[in-house]
Order: sequence, then structure tokens, then C-alpha cells
Amino acid sequence: MSNPMQPQYHPRMRYGFHLTGAVLLALLACKRIEKDLPPVLATAVEGVRQKHCPDQRLCVFDVQIQIRGANLKLTGELSDTVAQRELLQAVKTAMPDFKVEDEIRILPDENLPEGERFGLVRVSVANLRSRPAHAAELALQLLMGSSVVILKREGGWYYVQTEEQYLAWIPRGALSVGDQSMVVAWRAAELIAIKAMNGTVRVQGRADAAPLTAVVLGNVLRRVPEAAVSNSNAKVKWLAVALPDGRQGYIESEMVTSVAELLPNAPLSGAAAVAQAQRMLGIPYLWGGTSVSGFDCSGFTQTVFRLNGIRLLRDASQQARQGELIDVGENFAELMPGDLLFFGEEEDRITHVAISLGGAHFIHASDFVRINSLDENDPDYVEYRRRTFQFAKRFFHASN
Repeated sequence: MSNPMQPQYHPRMRYGFHLTGAVLLALLACKRIEKDLPPVLATAVEGVRQKHCPDQRLCVFDVQIQIRGANLKLTGELSDTVAQRELLQAVKTAMPDFKVEDEIRILPDENLPEGERFGLVRVSVANLRSRPAHAAELALQLLMGSSVVILKREGGWYYVQTEEQYLAWIPRGALSVGDQSMVVAWRAAELIAIKAMNGTVRVQGRADAAPLTAVVLGNVLRRVPEAAVSNSNAKVKWLAVALPDGRQGYIESEMVTSVAELLPNAPLSGAAAVAQAQRMLGIPYLWGGTSVSGFDCSGFTQTVFRLNGIRLLRDASQQARQGELIDVGENFAELMPGDLLFFGEEEDRITHVAISLGGAHFIHASDFVRINSLDENDPDYVEYRRRTFQFAKRFFHASN
């Protein structure tokens, strides 16, 4: 059974791009080193970047420019051939008297083997980093069964694009890798999802059997066409399942449901989202966390909304671009359950997001998943959140 909420990936079709850093400069002249790009050239490059890579978290636009005499060489990485063509044209137009040499690499890396272009997460929770190092900042987490496009490899790490277009580094050991047919076959299989907060797949259908892997809410497994195993003493039914890497084991049937039921294709309701959010009260805060092992603020809202039929982008500032802007009314009276509240010192610099419970109360990940209020008369009022509240967006409507 395929999952219609997951986009179909193709090696040369990009669903987003990633900016790994500001446009870099290494102006190397034969007799002198320039400190800055010529303004006309800087403007040309920035114009192309703004058009093709406005959000540095979703696209690759890592360009270095070297000038030697009347020669100008472009190096670095892009993830879009259209951006490459337009960049070359813009540079040639800006610097008509220079000979332009293009050595930009397009991602995915053409040197990757065909059997190493796609990946399925094979561990319950995979930690993705901002750099290819375990000590690097945690950017996000992916759950077992998620698919990625592999853009390049560096040592024991893959640079990947997730289903939500986010880019980060993942350890090679967290993935089962292959070509696109691997992902297609996985989606076409009978998939089931973990509905419990956590659990264990065991090597045999018994509670005392050795663990095969831990699982958490949202993990996706493949149902193995084998008769269920019943334990008459404990009255527990065990289902045979396979992990994305082919390992097989057993899980209690009451812990799983269909992917369509856990991860619906259409929005449910704000009330359902709030009920789901309240199941997660007390889960600790984790910077970069997007699983029930630990959440940051936007990882919490993204997870809750995904379980209720809406795909949010990864970060709070990105989620702030989604949904319908609403008037919160006097004393927040117009807020409905499931509305998202956005916070920041400035309106164009959103740094926090929460889920409205209706009215002034909201639930969010801050130290841990908790309920607070924007009403100064409430005991759970937080003055800082009231002062930095900027606006609210609506995603669920009465027709949902």
C-alpha cells in the first residue's frame, strides 16, 4: 500500500533547494587580492539566489567566485540546473568583458552509484545534523520508514533531502540505501504504523523474546503475509513485520494501525489535534527534536499536525508562512482549538510556535510539552509569551 502523503522522488527532479551558506568570495587576482565582489556582480548573484533559493534551509546555493585577471571561475554546488543556467547568464551579463568558466557541481552528485541515490530510515529515530559530525547541531529527526533522496556522501555520512524538503546530514548506518525502485516497492507494500508512544519489535512472537528494535509513535513497518501468532496465556496477538532493511520480527497487534488511519490524507479537526497534543504532555524539550523522544517547539507542532492530516514545514519561521492569518479578537476570544500561535521579538523573526487550545490557553514545547496562557489572570500565564506574541494562523475549519 503506498502512502499518498509521501511525494514521489526522482533523481533529477528537485522539490526544493538548500543554501549551505552565504554566497562566498575568493577573488584572486594575479597581482592583488580584492576584498569584495564588484557590486554589479554581487547584485547579479544575489538576484539569482533570491529567485531560486530564498530559504537557505531548503536549497543548495553554495557558490564561490574566483577572478584572475580577465577570467572568472564559478565553483561550488547547486541543486538545480535552471539556477545554474540563470546564474551563468547573470554573471556574463554583469561582467561582459570577462571569460566565465563554470565548474559548479549539480546535486545529487553524479558520482553516487545508482544503488545509492535513495534511502529508507531503518532505525526508530534517526538524528540528522547540520554538519557531517555527531557533535554537530541536531537539525531534525526522521522516523523509521521515512524516505530520503541522497545528494552526496562524505565519509560515514549522507547529505539528504527529506520528504518535507529539509536538508541535513544523516549517518550512513541509519539508512537502508538503494535505487528508486526500493522506495517504490516499500510504498507499494502493506504498511502499518506504530500508534503507541513506544514499543518493541521482538525476534519472536513472545513478550520474553529478545528485542529486534525499539519503535516509537509514527514508525512505519511492513506487514509480513504470515498468520498472526496468539499467546493464549497473555491473550496477546503478535503480527509478523519487516523493517525497511528487511529484518523481520513480531509486534503486538494492539500497538499498530494502518498508515492511512495514523497519518491521514486530509485534515481532521482542531479538536482532534488538541487531543493528540495533550497525549504528549510532559515529553521533554530537545533542540532539533521531531519525535516523541523529545521535541523542540516546531517539531511538536509538526508532529501533531502530521498525525492530523496536515504537513507543516520544519521550523517555526517556515510554519508561519503557512495557514490562514486570523484576527485573534479581544482577549484572544476568537482563537479556536488547533490554531497556531507565533512568537518572536519582531514579526518577521518568528522563533516560537504553539497550538491554541481555544481562547488564551495554548500547548507548546518549552522545557517540556506544557500548557500555558496569554491571560494575565490565569495561574499559568507567561508574560514573555504575551509580550512576544505576533499573530495566529488557522489550518482547521468547521468543514474539517
